[in-house]
Amino acid sequence: MSDGGADRDISLLFDVFVLHQRVRALLARALSGCELRADEYAVYSVLFERGSMTPTQLAASLAMPVTTTLDYLRVMMRRGHVRRAKNPADGRSYTVSLTIEGLSAHRRTNAQWNVAVRRLEDSLSMPVPQVRAALQALDDAARTVLAQFAGSERAGVGRVRGVLVVGGEGDVGDYPGPEHGEVARCKPGGVG
Repeated sequence: MSDGGADRDISLLFDVFVLHQRVRALLARALSGCELRADEYAVYSVLFERGSMTPTQLAASLAMPVTTTLDYLRVMMRRGHVRRAKNPADGRSYTVSLTIEGLSAHRRTNAQWNVAVRRLEDSLSMPVPQVRAALQALDDAARTVLAQFAGSERAGVGRVRGVLVVGGEGDVGDYPGPEHGEVARCKPGGVG
């Protein structure tokens, strides 16, 4: 256990889960009383930094499903924070960009966001570029594994009626089960 109470000896993905919980709590506290929540601020930030883009491009930038991105855009449209325009590169689609009101909401939330960023960066035990490189490497690895799972699902590999055999020969990693070939039950449609 660490001083913060979280167990740091379980696995890499558990560490990511714990980090997600802490960052979520940090941003909720830092942005309490702000106009935008942290997840909304992230969406606004991509449009602020990158400018006009299609919903599909926005979704890719956020590593988010297009349907979820469209949900954010609907709320932003209702607020008058985003405008929609015909895509000059493809008349069948459209682009979105922040309106003056959207830019103002982003700017008002940005001040508190930056307080959290500065405090977090000042508390790091290693240089920010190294932390960001490690996070980006983890993101790259997660994207690769997601693609592998998608390929396996298309090929029908890895799932036998909702049961995944783990700990067998050739298995990657240390499965803590007492014997090889132990069965872990997963809900259908889960990872396997």
